[in-house]
Amino acid sequence: MPSRKAAAGAGAQPPSVRKPSRTTSTRDRLLDAAEALFAEHGFHGAPMRDITTQAGTRLADINDHFGSKEVLFQEVVARRALQINADRQARLADMAGVKGRAAQIRAIVEAFAAPLLARSAESQGWRNYLRLLAQLTNSRSLVLVLIAEHFNPIAEVFIEQIVRVLPQLDRRQSLNAYQLMVASSMALFADNGRIDIMSGGQERSDDFASHYGDMVSFVAGGILAIAES
Repeated sequence: MPSRKAAAGAGAQPPSVRKPSRTTSTRDRLLDAAEALFAEHGFHGAPMRDITTQAGTRLADINDHFGSKEVLFQEVVARRALQINADRQARLADMAGVKGRAAQIRAIVEAFAAPLLARSAESQGWRNYLRLLAQLTNSRSLVLVLIAEHFNPIAEVFIEQIVRVLPQLDRRQSLNAYQLMVASSMALFADNGRIDIMSGGQERSDDFASHYGDMVSFVAGGILAIAES
């Protein structure tokens, strides 16, 4: 089965990449282009020249604004992390009145994942960002240090919430509960086309809203099962 990119025709621009607006600052155009190309090809597969071509800027602009490709990559990850963390904190605050273990665990999972679903509906830029995070989540490279810097504090908040509801979990189990929640959530937003192929085109991996409820039920049920094991 041909990929969606191939089906678009030779020379067609991939759906994750859009032409920059000239009214956007050079710095933001570089961030947007890098975000799209890193999501599409990974850090090493996105040459600086491709990024500046997509952004409509000079090659020297990466050094002028960021100093290096590595710093540009760090800025791409950092600029949306604060928004996601704030969204998650707000969702956790809203679950104060939720009663019962199962409902509370589901609310915790929703507090983690619902902000991603909401943001994914806002723009292609957010979808690119979530695809990039999905890549980093499964990486063993040094970029994990970058993820830790921006997401470990909120991770500890979620782990504390899980243990508050399920105090019988030991540290290993609570860490696993969080890690498996992250892995399942990011698999949903990876948009890797796998379900498209398996379903013969009847389902789409970019239809996040259709698959979201299944993911939440799967993760919430799994965390409860860990507590009962």
